[in-house]
Amino acid sequence: MVQQDVADRINLGLEGYARVERGITSPTLSRLVKLADILGCSIAELVVETSTGLSAQAQHIANLMEGLGSSDRDEVVKIVESVCAVAHKKYKKQPSQ
Repeated sequence: MVQQDVADRINLGLEGYARVERGITSPTLSRLVKLADILGCSIAELVVETSTGLSAQAQHIANLMEGLGSSDRDEVVKIVESVCAVAHKKYKKQPSQ
């Protein structure tokens, strides 16, 4: 399926749909329902996985870890902790603005 197909099915022009995909504009609730149906997912999956809020991002990581064994989840947590530690150091080194 190409962008034009999806755009047609949710009654948007191609450029309008492209703006939704890029996060420039948000779809209406009715279009969100149609998108979820077209893509075979829930509305929550569409919204959570694209949100920049901390809780939504944490939920996205939790969703990604579904089906992993305990030891694999532990390894993912260690990786995330390491990446966060590096990011925190990076921001602490930046001069105050």
